Amino acid sequence: MKLRIIAGLVAASLVGSVSASDVSYDNLTLSWNDATIDGDGGSDLDLDGFGAGVSFSLNKNWYMALDTTMLSGNEGGVDADLDISTVNFGFHNPISNNTDFIAELGYAKADSEATFAGVTVSDDESAANLVLGFRGMATDSFEWGASVQHMDFDDSTTFLNLEGRYYLADNFSLGLTGKFESDINIYALEARFDF
Repeated sequence: MKLRIIAGLVAASLVGSVSASDVSYDNLTLSWNDATIDGDGGSDLDLDGFGAGVSFSLNKNWYMALDTTMLSGNEGGVDADLDISTVNFGFHNPISNNTDFIAELGYAKADSEATFAGVTVSDDESAANLVLGFRGMATDSFEWGASVQHMDFDDSTTFLNLEGRYYLADNFSLGLTGKFESDINIYALEARFDF
């Protein structure tokens, strides 16, 4: 089911931060998320909604991130809702002064519900996810990230994740993230507060 795939993908949309140079692992993120799923027969399902997350350092190289995302949409008479909660443990290690290698392992729980013509179908799943990639500072004000992510829901899928973040102040930034798979595109506009 395509909603299961989107659940896994969005569950990881707010993975923790990286600490290359001046980037913080300790932060609070609020986001607006928009997802498009290519449906059978050329029809698309559009979902959008809010997300929130918190990330905090456990020690010099380890961090933890807790996230939740609530999405909903109505396409072709189908009302769809998707709620995702995740716990991610991450490890980072600098490979240069401004770039970190990251590895994350997470647990995701997704609850989905769809209603059509008065008939409601619901499902919940849990899954593991693995993220491997790089993040760092391109300039003093611009943070970037690129990773490959494997989500282990019933329909295991691998995604390419890209992000860019601009710091308006030392501890406040706005970011755009994109997550790409052959049938799914998810974008998020994020506001992040480092502490």
